[in-house]
Amino acid sequence: MTHPDHKYTIGRALTCDVVLSDDSVSRIHAELTFLEDGKLLVTDCRSTQGTFLMHQSGEARAIKQELVSARDTLCFGSVSMPVKELLQAIHLKHPPVAPMPPEGAGLVRCECGAVKVKNIRCEVCGT
Repeated sequence: MTHPDHKYTIGRALTCDVVLSDDSVSRIHAELTFLEDGKLLVTDCRSTQGTFLMHQSGEARAIKQELVSARDTLCFGSVSMPVKELLQAIHLKHPPVAPMPPEGAGLVRCECGAVKVKNIRCEVCGT
């Protein structure tokens, strides 16, 4: 289970939760924080090349700290990555402990790609 206010690191260092092996990515480039209200906060960790939020038009905007959704795409240096894929990478490295579904409840696939109990908040992305 992802814990509210838990931070996951993104960068080139092997100790990061999401490792991006590219010279344009700083050792600790950014952090992804799961907030208590289910929102996702991305914070640039004073990276050399910057962190950017991509718009659907293909335009990128430099960010220092920004709320994002599973549908957004971020750029760390020259590496572009959908938030959905970041969540999947974090899920693989830190599998959530899923709550037992209520009897008769069905499982569905969340928009982030994780399997969740229908009508229950997703433990991976919080939606």
